Amino acid sequence: MNSTVSIILFWVAAVIMLAAVLAWILPSLFRRPEADAALDRRELNIAVYRDQYRELENDHRSGLLSDAQKDAARSELEIRLARDALQESASPLPRAPARPAFGMGVLAMVPALALGLYLVVGEPGFVLKVAAADQAEEERQRKMQEALERLEAQVDQALAELEQAVRDNPDDGIAWTYLANAYIARDRWADAESAYARAYALLPENAAVLSGYAETLAVNAGRDLSGRPIELVREALLLDPMDQKALELAGIHAYQNEEFTTASYHWNQALQLLPEDSPAYTELAAMVRSARIRGHVEAFGGPEMLVDPGAVIRGRVELAPALAGAARAEDTVFLIARTLGGGIALATLSTRMDQLPVDFVLDDGLIDDPEHLLSKYESITLVARISSHGDARARPGDLEGVLESVRVGSRDVRLVIDTVRP
Repeated sequence: MNSTVSIILFWVAAVIMLAAVLAWILPSLFRRPEADAALDRRELNIAVYRDQYRELENDHRSGLLSDAQKDAARSELEIRLARDALQESASPLPRAPARPAFGMGVLAMVPALALGLYLVVGEPGFVLKVAAADQAEEERQRKMQEALERLEAQVDQALAELEQAVRDNPDDGIAWTYLANAYIARDRWADAESAYARAYALLPENAAVLSGYAETLAVNAGRDLSGRPIELVREALLLDPMDQKALELAGIHAYQNEEFTTASYHWNQALQLLPEDSPAYTELAAMVRSARIRGHVEAFGGPEMLVDPGAVIRGRVELAPALAGAARAEDTVFLIARTLGGGIALATLSTRMDQLPVDFVLDDGLIDDPEHLLSKYESITLVARISSHGDARARPGDLEGVLESVRVGSRDVRLVIDTVRP
């Protein structure tokens, strides 16, 4: 809606509301009372006597007047009524005159008062401000659309030049790679796959070509990395262990297969290739954290994958020989990292009792709350607990071991489960 239309609609609405008010007020001011609505004086007197007679009858029935008193009062009323009836008819009572002049005054004053009140109390420039804002937004959108159209034209021109380049030199594998990426930018994944296939045939030892080809195959197969795509990813990582796309795809494949420790390992490697202040770094760091948290079972004995190499605690959980027969093989072993004094739970790992003794690695990647990362503490408390209930909540009869004041950075922690909770 442009600014002119906005202004017109506002004033049309204002006029309609004013007309509705006047239509409600003015008819009563211009209407003349009907002639038969006026009562002459004789009719009025008769009506009064009739009411007095009814009151007389009511007083007699209620016992306030005796028969004699009633007859006397009735005779008096009849004499007075006869006397008034014999008089000549008086002129009708005066009627309320029509007031056209007053109505015309109201017709002139109401709009003037409404406009004056709006100018004093309202915001006369509001409609113009809204119209100006609408016009500015329309102009912004128009410029944005023009910029997008220019960009589209530039991309189309670049794409046409790349297509011509591979026609002129079909054996240029790099040109085919650029063309494939241009098709991806235009969301033409089928064409991108064909272009990467040509590039792969010409550059089978180029890790970037292999990972790019794997991506297009996976997208065109419903984002399924199994089969040929993951084979290409593994070949790419053999050629270049730090190929970023191959690392990301390997992490995705592992995550889809619930191999969370492997996923976090690959994504943590890719994280080292990104600027820390980039949106991609933040997103990938969140993916690493998610994989580590979901893979807390695998964190026992898993590879050391650290965002901060100093914020780590490595060690082993063991069961005291005296308690070897006090738990079942299927019972759950929990390792809980807490702030000193048994405060906030920072991280929880779990495994089965029949896996003991088992190594563990604790680092920031296992902690979901960025306000309570392991790297923010000098020392923490570690609790190992065997539970037959399947959750980490402490209950009487649980087997437990506790280490107070474990320094962050420790590498050879030995935590022995040697107590039965009372």
